[in-house]
Amino acid sequence: MALSFRLGKIPVRIQPSFFVMTVILGASALDLRIAAWVLVVLVSVLVHELGHATMGLSFGLEPRIELHGMGGTTSWASARDLGAARRIAISLAGPGAGFAVAALVRWGLGPAAFATLPLGGFVYDQLLYVNFAWGVLNLLPMLPLDGGNVTVQLLNLLTKGKGERPARIVSIAIAGLALVAAAFFRSPWSGVLAASFAMSNWRGLKELSEREHDAPMQASLSAAYTALEAKDGPRVLEVARPVALASRSAPVRAEALQLVAFGFLLDGRVADADAAIAALPKGYPPHPSLLELRASAGAAASV
Repeated sequence: MALSFRLGKIPVRIQPSFFVMTVILGASALDLRIAAWVLVVLVSVLVHELGHATMGLSFGLEPRIELHGMGGTTSWASARDLGAARRIAISLAGPGAGFAVAALVRWGLGPAAFATLPLGGFVYDQLLYVNFAWGVLNLLPMLPLDGGNVTVQLLNLLTKGKGERPARIVSIAIAGLALVAAAFFRSPWSGVLAASFAMSNWRGLKELSEREHDAPMQASLSAAYTALEAKDGPRVLEVARPVALASRSAPVRAEALQLVAFGFLLDGRVADADAAIAALPKGYPPHPSLLELRASAGAAASV
């Protein structure tokens, strides 16, 4: 069960997987140090995400923080076009917050401030390690790391908004180098992480190709919505069915199939509408208005 609370205006959610993965990462410390390690990672990752969230707040965004098995994620309640400079600032604010904590621990407090605490030396070392070393790694130009997000924005400026593809190619190359380094240094966890980043960017390239293929179809979907407002079932089918058959991305295919279902219902073809609804991609439930129209059509057919 997830732990939820608020830090000022910012809702925070911590998944159980965050604690599980943190314990696994600190499994070499099988004594009281594991509790100290979990606390250090929890505070450090939360500070990192608060860096992103606070910068987003200053730009008028509504941030939400979630900690999970792969670290933390800051998302936004609503999207806004911020521009490259502000997006870069948000990405850098996370590692920047960690570097600030490391500087405070090293030069503001110093090791003497931890000397009298239980496991004080261990906590001091781990605070520096997690906030500085992890922050440096997070600046690598590899998605989904913050450095990768900065790379996307910089490449967007150079390519007029087409920076995602080269950024993902760079990310795959760096992940490959990280895999070689992990093998050389015999670090299985680093290898698993690098492999997961390589696969996620490979999937990202595939999804990008699908979105680019389907982008011109938005005009056809707009025409189908116009026909739907006019309750012209045959016209809806004429425009939406080719999109449903040719689309490659799940969001566009789902939108087209729902329009096809609407068209069939307006044309009195309930069985065909049911088939279109059943063909919706996983994770894309039918719109409530479609279900309402389907229920009305079913009731009318049974009379």
